[in-house]
Amino acid sequence: MKNSLALDLGRRHTGVAFADSRVNVALPLSTIHHKDESELLTVLEKLVKERGIGTIVIGLPILMSGEEGEEAFYVRAVTELIREALPDCSISFLDERETSKAFHIKASQDRHAQAATTILMMFLERNTKKD
Repeated sequence: MKNSLALDLGRRHTGVAFADSRVNVALPLSTIHHKDESELLTVLEKLVKERGIGTIVIGLPILMSGEEGEEAFYVRAVTELIREALPDCSISFLDERETSKAFHIKASQDRHAQAATTILMMFLERNTKKD
């Protein structure tokens, strides 16, 4: 079984979390600071290869009304670039509205990586319940 990665995609900062398939515990990695999507893809390709990633979970910023706004459209567009660059990875979305209750961080923590960790924890919890 392959490992999992979660992304809290942003236009210049993308939080990253990792889970080893043997233990299914989500850990924050870091925030990728990128000037454009090409730079982000280069870092993601390296991470996927180095960490044996098979699943990528991406937070989808749905508005409280349930509609998709500008940020969700951006995330979907970047996700298509990720799919093209990493065709062997399974990619899923997680509605970020569900993470807001679980999202508590200290000022000293990397908020982007912590957001990705919350996304991955919720994804792992759902998939563990299915087994």
